[in-house]
Amino acid sequence: MKSVRIFSFCILLLMAVSLPGWAQPAGAFENVIIHTADGEVIDGGTIVWRNGIIRSVGAEEEVAIPFDAYVRDGGDSLHVYPGFIDGMAFWGSPDDNGPGGTPDEPGNPGYERAGIQPQRYPSEHLKSNDQALEKAAEMGFTAAVLGLEGRMLPGQVDLFFVKGNQTPDNLLERGLGVLAQFSEARGSVYPSTTMALMAQFRQLFYDAKAQHQQQEYFASVSSNYPAPTNEKVLEALYPVMELEQPFFFVADSKENIERMLWLQEEFGFDVILVSGKEAYKTAEELRRRDIPVLAGIDLPEKPDWMSADGEENNENDEEGGEEKDRNTKQQEVTEEMQHFRERQQKAYEERINNIKSLRESGVRVGYGSNGLKISDIRKNLLVLKEEAGMMEPQLLNMLTQSTADILGYGQRLGDVKEGRLANFTVFDNPFTEEKAKGLFSVSNGEVTELESKTSN
Repeated sequence: MKSVRIFSFCILLLMAVSLPGWAQPAGAFENVIIHTADGEVIDGGTIVWRNGIIRSVGAEEEVAIPFDAYVRDGGDSLHVYPGFIDGMAFWGSPDDNGPGGTPDEPGNPGYERAGIQPQRYPSEHLKSNDQALEKAAEMGFTAAVLGLEGRMLPGQVDLFFVKGNQTPDNLLERGLGVLAQFSEARGSVYPSTTMALMAQFRQLFYDAKAQHQQQEYFASVSSNYPAPTNEKVLEALYPVMELEQPFFFVADSKENIERMLWLQEEFGFDVILVSGKEAYKTAEELRRRDIPVLAGIDLPEKPDWMSADGEENNENDEEGGEEKDRNTKQQEVTEEMQHFRERQQKAYEERINNIKSLRESGVRVGYGSNGLKISDIRKNLLVLKEEAGMMEPQLLNMLTQSTADILGYGQRLGDVKEGRLANFTVFDNPFTEEKAKGLFSVSNGEVTELESKTSN
């Protein structure tokens, strides 16, 4: 009987060591300014997590810190934000150096040469030595959808926790969707025009449907039917055809977005628009079809004359010579130049107001860098804040909860709430300030100290 008790005690001890929530020490930040995805700010707040899950968050007097927690004191000056999520990035992707040269049949080059490889998974190809993976954490990103660089159908997209060079080993979901884009094959190889790309997309769907039907019929009969083909490229499109996966479709111009919409209407697949620089021009149709946008912030440079005008006007206001300067400018700028400037200014303002216009039209908008340099992210967020009139809570929501919702992870990622995955970043200043620096990154409960690194 005694041996049974000892055995039972050993089992309980093993459970205490191995079961979630039993033995792993908790982590906590106290005396911090907590920013939630819906704009709430908690001064002097505390956040506690264990086993990768946030256990409590709130004002200091409302949160009990476990006795075994490793506590870091923010000194009432550090800012905690939900971990940013990049809905479509290429960090760690190998260069797009696929097979080159001219094949024997340029009009029928084979899938790989044509840039059609939807069967590839980033988790099998990512490079861990890409500095972008380190910089992403410093900028505040704790999760990201990563894809592979390529042409028309470069591969699947996978969701990862962002943990620097350990990111490729921290897969959260494999095959979240299939990356698609209107990107012609290199060289004089089919499909090398936009019209050919449209035809190729259609042909792939028809071929995938035919192969799927043949495979199903072959499985249902016992004899007198030849074995069907098993093209892995076509099989990778089955989940898209059956609405189990969406296309993450990169398109920027109004024309390409409309082409994407034509294909979607014809084949009925689910789609998430990525980048969408001119998505505001199709906002009503996107809203009607409930197509979300993982918007890029690769913003255009402000025309020199617009910047110069602003500087000159400020100087003239101080000197009292505004009227005189205006008359001089009218003499120097021809009518033709003035019309050009008006069109240029309108195009610039429409581009930087793209996200704001989409939100106002009722389109769901998240964030996707789509190749944007990490060093340009904060600069462009400041442009959206200062020139497009987007407030910090709106930008934060786009980078966090809204992106998580679009990816189907809105109950797990995107906010600092009890029960969510412990994904957040601690900054020394509000994240939209140019001097803001990430000090700690917490991704799936694992803390990385960023203090010794730069955040450029």
